[in-house]
Amino acid sequence: MRYTAFVPARSGSKRLPNKNVMDLAGKPLLVWTLQACMGASQIDEVILSTDSMEYYELARDHLGSDKLCLDFREPDEAGDKVKIFDYLKEKREKIFGARDGAFILALPTAPLRKSVHVDEAISLYEEKGRPVFSATSYDFAVSFAFHVDSNDHWSTVFESNPMLTGNTRSQDQRETYHPNGAIYVRSIDDLNNEDLQTLYSEAVPYLMDRQDSIDIDNEIDFKIAEVLI
Repeated sequence: MRYTAFVPARSGSKRLPNKNVMDLAGKPLLVWTLQACMGASQIDEVILSTDSMEYYELARDHLGSDKLCLDFREPDEAGDKVKIFDYLKEKREKIFGARDGAFILALPTAPLRKSVHVDEAISLYEEKGRPVFSATSYDFAVSFAFHVDSNDHWSTVFESNPMLTGNTRSQDQRETYHPNGAIYVRSIDDLNNEDLQTLYSEAVPYLMDRQDSIDIDNEIDFKIAEVLI
């Protein structure tokens, strides 16, 4: 089986300008993900998908690897309203060409994902014969979730909310998980399926520790990642 990693890193971040190339513990953010993919034992090629040649040249200067390929995205392919899933489906031939096998989508905002995690996710893909997505546990029980309206009235998301039942012991709350954006493994051919609506369809979760699942969205996340590194 051939495996191709796909790392999307556009240049138009608004909350943290140029987030994908900000220095994280001595390396641009996107380089951490590219290195994790390149270090995975079963990855044949790594595609950096970006609208910035500066980003690509910066990555190439740090990595100097023949494994690194470029998928250059035009401005209309890299806007903040363009979903990676849609881009993968619509531009499958542009991105992967004649490549077959499976692709690994790895978001650069999850820098603490390591090569071993990529290898384990691929092993799970081969073992189960189904697509895979990485996930981690919530740091607080979602059973307590509630909404607040314009009048500051709150209403629970779940009928069994401990705020209603009084069963507030943390030990009694069932652990829940969410995708962490670090790894997705799926057949390239699946992208030809018009009925495919999400990368989670028929997929199994690969569970990761929370400390390896930091998703950088703001400056605080960056600081946490630096401390963990």
